[in-house]
Amino acid sequence: MIANKGRYRGKYVLAINLMLVLFSTFFLTPAIAFEDDEGCLICHKYPMMARVTDDGVLRSYYVMPHIFGRTVHRNVPCRDCHSYIKELPHKPVTEGVTCNAECHSIKNPATGKQFSHKLIYDSYIKSTHGRKKVAEGLDADKPYCISCHTNPLYNPDEDKPPKHIVDRCVICHEKRDFVERWYSHTSRRIREVKRSSKEVFELCSSCHENKEMLDRHVKQAKEEGRELGKKFPIAAESYKESFHGKLTRLGFNKTASCLDCHARQKDYFRSVHEIRPSRDPDSPTHKNNKVETCQRCHVHADENYVALDPHPSSKREDNLFKYYAEMIYNIVGVAVIAMLVGMSLLETIGRRRDGIAWRLSHGSTWRRKSRRGRDRVE
Repeated sequence: MIANKGRYRGKYVLAINLMLVLFSTFFLTPAIAFEDDEGCLICHKYPMMARVTDDGVLRSYYVMPHIFGRTVHRNVPCRDCHSYIKELPHKPVTEGVTCNAECHSIKNPATGKQFSHKLIYDSYIKSTHGRKKVAEGLDADKPYCISCHTNPLYNPDEDKPPKHIVDRCVICHEKRDFVERWYSHTSRRIREVKRSSKEVFELCSSCHENKEMLDRHVKQAKEEGRELGKKFPIAAESYKESFHGKLTRLGFNKTASCLDCHARQKDYFRSVHEIRPSRDPDSPTHKNNKVETCQRCHVHADENYVALDPHPSSKREDNLFKYYAEMIYNIVGVAVIAMLVGMSLLETIGRRRDGIAWRLSHGSTWRRKSRRGRDRVE
């Protein structure tokens, strides 16, 4: 009898577990928003799909279907990028995907060749931000492609495209679901190609305001005797103190941002991927190019105008004039406020001594007649 009860109990437990698995599969797992022909989500749909590397870094292999289904890569089969995977379940992966890999199932309609980001990747890798995907030392501080392109500024959280855009597109394309699919790749990028000054600064300052990172680079440059940009340690801080930064902070989004000066406007969308230091002759901020760069906004700018420092420093050794000008301005400002407060206190004490009460009524605080014959009410 006891053995039979144990056998029945085991069947009940098995049935309950099976029901829980089915419930979680059909009700708790997010709906697949793209075609998973090769069954990669059999494993990669679980949030706990991760491991800790030998270096102590947590690597997550979790793919969120409802998020990935809204990206520009949703129609690219997994193994088009992960081409080194030859079997499923696959062996441990020893190499990652880089952004210059070819997409084997997608052809560039303009050239008929396999699509690739290699051209833009080559520009990026030569820039001051350029680094390999797996980087060591100071290079690991630099932004890789996904540092910017997974940023919410470039991937706004939109469940569906704006209705007014779809309504316009379906006039010719007829099918609404077709327009909604293509919106993620095309229309969203055309709608707001350039970001506001505030958004650009937020993106750039996410690295350039990291004091620990800045100190590492400054220290390493000194030890190696390597030249480092003079404004590199104070780029974000000084921009906020500049005229451009103050306008941006006050909500004026048409003022110059980081990319307006540090990227060429003639080929802007390539140039933002190949930012160069100011000592590079190809940089828009090089001394030979500064007049042309400033004339984009300030049409009458000349050599004297560009001598103004767009990244003013408050340190004495960097800008002696500004250091003392700010010191004197602060002293005068504090002194004026102190004198105004002092005069108000003296007047209040004098009127109280004359017996005049201080009350808020009828537009004046001094309405009572003086006991000393010093009536100040006409």
